[in-house]
Amino acid sequence: MPVIIDTEKCGKIQNCPGEGLCIKICEQNAIEERDGDVFLIPEKCDDCDLCIQSCPNKAISKDG
Repeated sequence: MPVIIDTEKCGKIQNCPGEGLCIKICEQNAIEERDGDVFLIPEKCDDCDLCIQSCPNKAISKDG
């Protein structure tokens, strides 16, 4: 099951204490930045959960 990014909690790249850490650590390139927003490419997500564990804003989950 691909992860879900809560856009309310995320704060986009400019308000992320990790400066887009989820994008940097995703080995499958399933998370990318588009115009400052963070987007998930579900078909690339391999359920490794690194982004969930690393998100400083707790904006990524599997249950929304």
